[in-house]
Amino acid sequence: MSFALKGLLAGFWLLLVPTAAGVPFLRKKSPFSLAESFLAGYLFLFSAAELLTLPMIYLDQPLHRLTVCYGTVTLLTAAAGVILTVRDAPVSDTTEKRGSRLFTPGALRHISPFLIAAVIIILIQICAVIVFAHNDADDAFYVATAVTDVETDTIFSTNAYTGLPYRVPYRRYILSPFPVFLAVVSQLSAGLHPAIMAHTVFPAVFLFAVYVVLYQFARRWFPDDADARGIFLFLAAVLSWFSAYSVYNSGSFQMVRLWQGKAVLASFMLPLLIHLSFSITMEEHPRYSWLLFGMANLSGCLLSSMGIILTPLVMGLFVFAGLLRFRSFKRTALGLLCCLPSVLLGLFYVLVL
Repeated sequence: MSFALKGLLAGFWLLLVPTAAGVPFLRKKSPFSLAESFLAGYLFLFSAAELLTLPMIYLDQPLHRLTVCYGTVTLLTAAAGVILTVRDAPVSDTTEKRGSRLFTPGALRHISPFLIAAVIIILIQICAVIVFAHNDADDAFYVATAVTDVETDTIFSTNAYTGLPYRVPYRRYILSPFPVFLAVVSQLSAGLHPAIMAHTVFPAVFLFAVYVVLYQFARRWFPDDADARGIFLFLAAVLSWFSAYSVYNSGSFQMVRLWQGKAVLASFMLPLLIHLSFSITMEEHPRYSWLLFGMANLSGCLLSSMGIILTPLVMGLFVFAGLLRFRSFKRTALGLLCCLPSVLLGLFYVLVL
């Protein structure tokens, strides 16, 4: 199969599927944008990967079985999203009216020039992370684990450093199997090599996702000022581009190694979690379902072992602030319940592994 076709399949699984799969989880919020559906879809994809991968690791299942299960679950959810979208789509009387609803000749005149400048910078950054792919020392484990899983048709059972089976589970990473997610998506993309997926496709997709999250903050803070939203996104892009004064900040992780789980956690998941926390725990009438809050916790667990610690800390702080503001123990109980996955995994790590 040609490389171009594999790239199209990667775009299908990483762009179209999450956008459609997020629709069923946004039924509480109507209307919602494609960007919100895209973000909700990634919470579902990451949560599904975590819930399916962990049992299969301990049941010693082959990678192709996980790939089939994950692909089936995500495709069915995406199909449900498409059906719901078509079913609930407004029907206009004539084709002319439908066209005028979706697009008007003067629509482009209302787009902020600052937003256009921000989009140009973001597109340049996406090209840069693809063309000037960074070779990171951590790839000796992260990418090599995905390659090893693909070549041996196993899940986290073969040591990527030696090629020998693990005698005991790899405690540090086994509860956050993001390299397995990389292997699964590579297999779903007609066998696109995990190294190509990691260094070429993942950075482009996740860098786009990072700015989608940042734009949600701009919409929250400047709901009636398009220029302010454009300026915010422009400044965020510029600051990210000039953040290499340290190799430890999220901007550096975002621009240099966004295919690694810890970089996705720092640049994408934690900002998205903060956005969800403001929208759910700090609103009298939550904008999103509490289910998304729990899925964000599971998603952080998939990305990195640090996510098992950081996501409940962030969520817990907002839940406590919500308790002080609304004095609602029901809301507090729901928030703490959403933190339960990472708490259970943390206890499992300490007591069992």
